[in-house]
Amino acid sequence: MRTAIAAVWAIIVCSFFVQTANALQTDLISLKADGVFRSGIIGLLMASYYAGYVIAPLLGRFVVGRIGHVRAVILAMLVPAAVVLLHPLVITAPAWIVFRALSGIALSLSYVAVESWINASVPNLLRGRVFSLYMFAQLAGMTVAQGLLALGSPSRYGMFELAAVLFLVAAVPVVIARSSAPASVPPNPLSIVTLFRLAPMGAIATQLAGLTWASVFTFGPVYAKRIGLDMAGIGLFMAVAVAAGGALQMPVGWMSDRLGRRPVLQALFGVGALTCLFGVFASGTLFTLVAAGLSGAAIFPIYAVSTAAVNDHVTADRRVAAAAGLVLLFGLGSIFGPLLCGIVIGAAGPSGFFALLAAAMASGFAVTLAAAGKPALAQAR
Repeated sequence: MRTAIAAVWAIIVCSFFVQTANALQTDLISLKADGVFRSGIIGLLMASYYAGYVIAPLLGRFVVGRIGHVRAVILAMLVPAAVVLLHPLVITAPAWIVFRALSGIALSLSYVAVESWINASVPNLLRGRVFSLYMFAQLAGMTVAQGLLALGSPSRYGMFELAAVLFLVAAVPVVIARSSAPASVPPNPLSIVTLFRLAPMGAIATQLAGLTWASVFTFGPVYAKRIGLDMAGIGLFMAVAVAAGGALQMPVGWMSDRLGRRPVLQALFGVGALTCLFGVFASGTLFTLVAAGLSGAAIFPIYAVSTAAVNDHVTADRRVAAAAGLVLLFGLGSIFGPLLCGIVIGAAGPSGFFALLAAAMASGFAVTLAAAGKPALAQAR
């Protein structure tokens, strides 16, 4: 385990700063948009990020293969650092759609680079734990971002400058540890169809992870604001959800390595459906925070387990292509999260936020049940 961590420590530290910056900018943009645009427009604006997000994986295999993992990460940090500074200066829906799409392209490319780096450096028996540590670093960064949100309102330009600086800091550990990056050899292709054939449960779970993650991060702050929470309360709501998911990353990763991917995914989806349903009927700050924590604890570990389930069936020369495919699947699921959330909240009110999450988690539970009798799906080790 120490050897595996030594090979990917830079990626783990990088991911912490990337997600601190990304979560902070997403919160700031969501809250600023809520004071200007209707729910449906906010959903469209937030979905444009994920529209850009699905473009990069189509090119990611070639970019990483051509310039290497380290340069790909550096490039991917410069773009969102510049773009986040433009949001407060040009407040129109068309401009924000372009800005969010550019951020989505850049950050998606960074995920292709760092996740293929991890999967190329870690054996199958440790993949769940190491990938969960990587996800823990991301969620820790997201939690810190919620605390930073309390430093100022979205109307302060300095908050957007802070997000830009954090993006630039994220590239530093990768530059320091560039010698441990995988060799830049042209990776072999791996189509989405092949991903579904190798590990259909993992592929579908990755899409549902994208849908639920995107819903939480784009409309979580909006939901919290509309039920009457102030800026500190909004930050606390998001921090509780993210911190709960972070706390379970390592235990869930360990269990998936020991027990197999399917039973762990089944438990996460089943518990998540129940806790999100509880959130639909929760009232009062305390019960709302409990619902946020329980739901986050189930939602956020799913991506690490589903990704491990797919990579268990992928050969070393296809790691970059597999990472690109998984980021694409995650992005495709993520596009629908904000769009559906905007529609459901607009029709049903704030409780529609948890209702959509409950429906997505119930769908995932059904997928794991369908996979129970199939050896190729049930055993992902």
